[in-house]
Amino acid sequence: MKKLLLLTGLLAGLCGLARAEEFPLGFYGIGAPAELAALKQAGFNSFHTYAQDPARLAELAAEAKKQGLKMLAYPDRVIGSSYEGAARRWPVLGWYLFDEPEVKKLPLASLQALDKRVKDWNPRARTVFVMGEGVAAFTYAGVADALMVDWYPVPHLRLESVGEQVGMVAAGAAIQDPVRKNKPVWAVLQAFDWINYPQRRSPRVGGFPTFDQVRYMTWLAVARGASGVFYFTYNGSDGIPLPARPERWDIYGRMAAELNGFRKVLEKGKPGVAPAGLPEGFAARALRQGGRDYLILLNPTAAPLPLEAVKGWRPLFELSRYLPGTLPPQKALILEK
Repeated sequence: MKKLLLLTGLLAGLCGLARAEEFPLGFYGIGAPAELAALKQAGFNSFHTYAQDPARLAELAAEAKKQGLKMLAYPDRVIGSSYEGAARRWPVLGWYLFDEPEVKKLPLASLQALDKRVKDWNPRARTVFVMGEGVAAFTYAGVADALMVDWYPVPHLRLESVGEQVGMVAAGAAIQDPVRKNKPVWAVLQAFDWINYPQRRSPRVGGFPTFDQVRYMTWLAVARGASGVFYFTYNGSDGIPLPARPERWDIYGRMAAELNGFRKVLEKGKPGVAPAGLPEGFAARALRQGGRDYLILLNPTAAPLPLEAVKGWRPLFELSRYLPGTLPPQKALILEK
């Protein structure tokens, strides 16, 4: 396992942190066109839907176009329907092939066949699927044009495991699909309470992630190679949508504001060079854009880490533009110079 993680880190550094052409930011589980206005208002540009009825997808597509959003949708029932011609013009971010093939033990050949079916129908379409664990990429990552990984650690796993999973997908893609370099990897992060879902443990554990946890997971995913972020899920298992719980919805609106404020750097920035002398424990990604240097800096250790190496850098998205002396555990700083 240690060798696998070393390989993950190396390959993520080589390919997963490359320049992104776009940065989708979205939510899973949109079911009705009326939900898209709230999504747009909160700062999101994409969404995933489990709806498969072509008529409902057409309604979502029409509203998505009106709101300037892009969608991830299953193509299964669209292909061969009366909607298949119009669907080629829907604002589709990607056709969603399958959900967690390794969990459902889908043979690789079957996923390849799904991908081919979509490409035969619409050769210019992007295809995408999600994996429930990064190691699955070493089997499936040769399929599709973009890859997703969902990972929900709160409260039962280390937050740092988000970065490990994203890194493994980037590493798997580099091995399984070396021709298509820098295949996009999109992280699907937690927006639910595990207490409302089936678990293998007893007693069950739960807890909705805090803003600090969501922020740390999000920036860690980006630092480890994610070129897009989605959150699961818009509607809770009790059927109550997140916007009906402002204290929770605000977490993701604040996160969207940060990512949108950094969007130009994420989409147009080139790999930069991390400052010399940065303590070994930091997780970091350096970028350069528009004549400025930027640094995504996180502390995945159990103790505060000193910030002398980034003296002269200015924090973004903080109450103060002055650099603190140390970065506490499980905290993130976005810096510019």
